[in-house]
Amino acid sequence: MRKTHSSTPPHLWVSGFNPVREVLLTGRVEVLEMIVARSDQRVRELVELGALRGIAPRQETRDGLSALVGHAHHQGVALRMREFPYAALEALLEKPTGEREPLVILDCLQDPQNLGAMLRSACFLGARGVIVPRDRSARVTSTVIRIAAGATAYLPVIQVNNLVRALEQLKECGLWIFGLDAQAAQTIYDADLTVPLGLVVGNEQKGLRPLVARACDAMVRIPEHGPLQSLNAATSGAIALAEVQRRRLMGK
Repeated sequence: MRKTHSSTPPHLWVSGFNPVREVLLTGRVEVLEMIVARSDQRVRELVELGALRGIAPRQETRDGLSALVGHAHHQGVALRMREFPYAALEALLEKPTGEREPLVILDCLQDPQNLGAMLRSACFLGARGVIVPRDRSARVTSTVIRIAAGATAYLPVIQVNNLVRALEQLKECGLWIFGLDAQAAQTIYDADLTVPLGLVVGNEQKGLRPLVARACDAMVRIPEHGPLQSLNAATSGAIALAEVQRRRLMGK
């Protein structure tokens, strides 16, 4: 008999004081269960936040909680949730320009730690959303949520079937698309980053796919000043986005 697969979406775990707090405050994700393995003041405050949403905590040992979430860095509190709620590109495009950019577009990032780090940096640096392709890309998992340290509670993550088509839609709405490429002639310090824009960060090993690169309006690079010739993908995206915001604060 052929094995069938359940259509029930996988559950996600969010653990740690700050990630749990942000999920409870924003209310964007359906929480199925709160589990606590300590009873100090910080956890009691989280339990009170959960009570406001009708969530009663379940007590567990620290080892038991570690077994449930898959690691020991949970700080004694965790939430079990349904599948991550990706945002819709159409909803983003309907917003005024100032509320839909800058954007970060990730072309097939496959390392969950890179994705989590990029989401955290994008949220901190004021990105309005992160776009990822549905295929050949890391999904938002419990690991990604933990590394993002609360960013997924605030930052829309948009999953699209066709990344090139999504870039064309962004350009039709007035955004300029800048691709990060270590071989580009123009640096991020030379480009006009004050225009409405999206930054495209490529795969950890292969960079931008050719079709994605051709869909960009311009390619830019981060100039190196040391012996290494490349940066981690998430680090590159964070540096470029920080430069975007610096230039806007300076007005040029």
